[in-house]
Amino acid sequence: MTTSSGQKILVFTGSYAEMEETGVCVYSLDPDNGELSRTDQQSGIKNPTFINVDVNRKLLYVIGESNHHGEKGGEIVTFAIDQEKGTLEELSRLQSSSSSTCHIQRDEEGQYLLLSSYHGGFVDLVALDSDGIPERLLDEHSHAAYQTSADQKPKAHSVFFSPDQHYLFAQDLGLDKVITYQIDTEAGKLMYQHDVELQQGAGPRHLVFHSSGEYAYVINELHSTVTAFRYISSEGRLEPVQTISTLPADYQGENGCAEIAISEDGRTLYGSNRGHDSIVVYRVHPEQGTLDPLQYISTEGGHPRHFSIMPGGRHLIVANRDGNNLVTYNIAQDGTLQFTGITASQSKPVCVKPAVFN
Repeated sequence: MTTSSGQKILVFTGSYAEMEETGVCVYSLDPDNGELSRTDQQSGIKNPTFINVDVNRKLLYVIGESNHHGEKGGEIVTFAIDQEKGTLEELSRLQSSSSSTCHIQRDEEGQYLLLSSYHGGFVDLVALDSDGIPERLLDEHSHAAYQTSADQKPKAHSVFFSPDQHYLFAQDLGLDKVITYQIDTEAGKLMYQHDVELQQGAGPRHLVFHSSGEYAYVINELHSTVTAFRYISSEGRLEPVQTISTLPADYQGENGCAEIAISEDGRTLYGSNRGHDSIVVYRVHPEQGTLDPLQYISTEGGHPRHFSIMPGGRHLIVANRDGNNLVTYNIAQDGTLQFTGITASQSKPVCVKPAVFN
């Protein structure tokens, strides 16, 4: 469906799936009530877990697992998006990595893709051609060099750009570090700048920047915490200011965190708990960037591996891997969530990404 301004909102999902199973789905979002209507589905990719949408070029990038001459690795599958029909057409496949990957990111100018390999412990830099098609692997940068003890093993989980696109921040769950890079555009290499070490065993997973650009937040999978940082943009440096639990004080069960997101106005931060199976909602202090918990709300399904705030900021949709569903919430003026009663069935969804098309 379209908005009053004639815009169309599509929602793309990735999942755990075998080659013959549906792995990537496209939905049309009703902007009034948050209801999802499936418009397309694609098979033929093994575990198309994480995705990235280029709205300007109308491209969808999907990471998957490949088996090339008996060697397991990663691949990038690129689709053209038909915004009117809400359908996909496969354009290309690139054998991108020497190991499977778990996250994909793209720079704003559409020159590069950044891939993270949890099992391989590295970050990949991939060049895009002038049409946005993945062209070649430029650099595969191992995190093994940043180990500080023999019992550590690098597990790169994600890469995100700074607001000005000058720096990249790689979360390494195995090293308990956030590693800062820049791209050497002439050499086509990732250049290490510095890193910040978190509490041992924290397991940093994903990062999000505040809309002001003054703060950043990392969700720590293994400790069930969020660490707030002050961002020194001139140096690309993160300075920790607070670490806070994602769980209610009386919860004693097992848990692991997954996704983190912030409202467009920077007033509210969200994180997902797998085990407690909830979204934690925080109020963001406007002058200090610190967090205060506002709400813990059930995700109406097991293992919420990912979620996204929908365009317009009225809805939030959660992908529950073990619940086999996508769940829609209303976002109140104070940032708290209310379950709408609307769900969509999908097998093992693990990533949900919206996009607005004019």
